[in-house]
Amino acid sequence: MFKRLLLTSMPVLLTGVFAFGATAFADDYGSQAATKFSRGIINLTTGWLEVPKNISNESRKSNAGVGLTYGTVKGSVHTVGRTAAGALDTATFFVPSESFVHSDQVWNDYNTETTYGTSK
Repeated sequence: MFKRLLLTSMPVLLTGVFAFGATAFADDYGSQAATKFSRGIINLTTGWLEVPKNISNESRKSNAGVGLTYGTVKGSVHTVGRTAAGALDTATFFVPSESFVHSDQVWNDYNTETTYGTSK
């Protein structure tokens, strides 16, 4: 049983090492890991700021009624997304990678909508 588990998990482990190895050692590994950890902690603790951000942005686009209703719902969804991305960044900081949520922190590019993905 242990041998089968080892044989099936080895390709996954090696794929991870080769996929992230170049990124991890491209620059200073320690600074990349620290940046990802701090980005994760920031997004984990400030994800709730997506609600007022989206209320403000939707109010500016349409009116205050739309901002309070649709902006609140939209901000709540982005809160979950940003908080989950922060938790993932915090848990996997030892594998440096680009941010999954754009912008990196909620207050950067405050007037633009939050997007998700591996490239901007």
